[in-house]
Amino acid sequence: MQQSGRLHFLTRKTMIDEKIVKINGKDVHVRYCLAAEQGFEILSGKSIEVFNPSILERDEEGNPTKFGVPEATTEDYAELAFAAIVAAYKKNDEKSPIEAKELLYDTPREDLHNLIAAVTELRLKWYNIPSVVQPETKKKSKKEKNA
Repeated sequence: MQQSGRLHFLTRKTMIDEKIVKINGKDVHVRYCLAAEQGFEILSGKSIEVFNPSILERDEEGNPTKFGVPEATTEDYAELAFAAIVAAYKKNDEKSPIEAKELLYDTPREDLHNLIAAVTELRLKWYNIPSVVQPETKKKSKKEKNA
């Protein structure tokens, strides 16, 4: 029994993931962590909450039943992506291989799309949110509806 607990402890993931994304032909590391969130808030002057879906409706117990889209803009996603790049390099006291100006003015759409997708995936992992979130609403069976 003790060995099983030890095995569970040894296999538990404790490190924050990073990804490498090609931007303008360069391999660029991205990391989602508290530093990325703080960086976004400093760059944008907005709360990280803009990336969370809004709650449109709740049931009688106060549980969310209907969600709206997050308020984040394209600029917000670009700033979060840059903050995640800076976080990856700042962690090791290194300089980012890409500057914000290059990201904004010289990066092809496909590279930006891949960067934002990577940051979004890392964010979901960091918050431990499954990639497909289904609301926990109770659906009545046909028998219950017809009763």
